[in-house]
Amino acid sequence: MFIGDRERGKLNLPKKKVIPTLAEYSKTYLELYKGAKENTLGARKRAVSVLVEYLGSYHLDKITAFVIEKFRIERKEKDQVKDGTINDDVSALNHIFGKAIKEGILDKNPCKDIKKLKVAQSRDRVLSAEEIALLLNKLESKGRFMVLVGLFTGMRLGEVLRLKWADIDFARGLIMFVQSKTNKQVTVPLSSYLADELTKYKEGHTEERLFESKEITNAVVIRYSEYFSGLFKELGIDNFTFHNLRHSFASLQGDIGTGAT
Repeated sequence: MFIGDRERGKLNLPKKKVIPTLAEYSKTYLELYKGAKENTLGARKRAVSVLVEYLGSYHLDKITAFVIEKFRIERKEKDQVKDGTINDDVSALNHIFGKAIKEGILDKNPCKDIKKLKVAQSRDRVLSAEEIALLLNKLESKGRFMVLVGLFTGMRLGEVLRLKWADIDFARGLIMFVQSKTNKQVTVPLSSYLADELTKYKEGHTEERLFESKEITNAVVIRYSEYFSGLFKELGIDNFTFHNLRHSFASLQGDIGTGAT
């Protein structure tokens, strides 16, 4: 016999647990990362966005190992993404279930029954000489100079956005900034090429900061990150983000034998 909530109350039975959908719980989940670093928050938001697109209507207790396997197949066939990306998606889902279990919403994590897809090890994505030439020829305005700073200094996107003219010593050929990850001041050489480019850029941009006058929040950094990822893709530079410019910078430094101090 079916016992409703009203009858449960009369019999002094515990109320049936209300399980949220993935879309509903994802909002609570992302709240936990409001103060996280830009890269962490951005990665969580991107993963949650994909999971909600495919599994958002499912109540958490209805997402089984079978449903996750179906998601992996659809994700690969529809979005043409690599196995490593799918592993990242499932890893994010696993973390969401872990949080839900800690909060007493669920008792079981279906991701524990899912084996990772095998992924061949590959080097960090770096720009080829042809791709660097393409960027220099095609990019213009603020976006061009932001990419140049990232490529020739190894600065993270948030650090580039916070860069001030006072941080650049053109006379000594140095750029000084505080690393967002370590909170330590770092000094990197200012190449003659970048110095010339920034001198040109400065003629029409004399504000305190080079690229962004607004407060640099995680949301602002994520917006710029998504913009550059789309821009690189439009230029035919696939699987590349602004953060990958750091890897290209490291590669360039290895070639010319200079680095940060």
